[in-house]
Amino acid sequence: MSFRANLSVSGTPRTVELDAVVIAGYTGRDRQAVMEHIEELAVLGVPAPESIPAYWLLPPFLVSTEQSITVAGPGTSGEAELCLVVDGDDVFVTLASDHTDREAETIDIELSKAICPKPIATQAWPITEIDGRWDDLVLRSWIEDDGVEVLYQDGRCSALVPAPDLLAGIPFERPARFALLTGTVPVIGGIRPSAHFRAELHDPIGRRTIGLDYHVRTLRAAPADQTTGRN
Repeated sequence: MSFRANLSVSGTPRTVELDAVVIAGYTGRDRQAVMEHIEELAVLGVPAPESIPAYWLLPPFLVSTEQSITVAGPGTSGEAELCLVVDGDDVFVTLASDHTDREAETIDIELSKAICPKPIATQAWPITEIDGRWDDLVLRSWIEDDGVEVLYQDGRCSALVPAPDLLAGIPFERPARFALLTGTVPVIGGIRPSAHFRAELHDPIGRRTIGLDYHVRTLRAAPADQTTGRN
């Protein structure tokens, strides 16, 4: 079963029947920093990846363009990621959130990603408009903290392996049409859940921005004495 992504590519409607979503992780350009981060996560019980960068192939029904998603438990969180939408020979640049279950992440990273929807923006740019200046792009996100919106992420894509390199490095047979999430920038104040997630991919040279905004409905509330979220 595919997922129909209705995009506006620089103002032109484009429908892509996605066959899969590919998540790329541990995509920091500073390999030493990535290794140190893996060691930090290991202390928290998160298993180390089999390869760096790591890739996970997931079904397309996880992709969502809705303004609200539903998750099972309270320990989930979003993260802003540059996303490539591949439609045969055509590639578009957009924004997505690799919403992840942080409790499940300590058991199985792929599972933690596979049980949460992946919100994706409906605006996109042709990859030809970005080639050569990936490092200029900026990822930002905001969450609600005690009812107040606060800055959660703010970093340049220069901290990440360039998206075309990640696309070329996929270690399995590529689907004909898929979305590739290419990693994220650090969070501010530690990873934590929020009922509202807002993000943007900003192109300072082109003076344009792609936005993403969604609410999170949680089926199972956290116990009153339980603290969720981790660094």
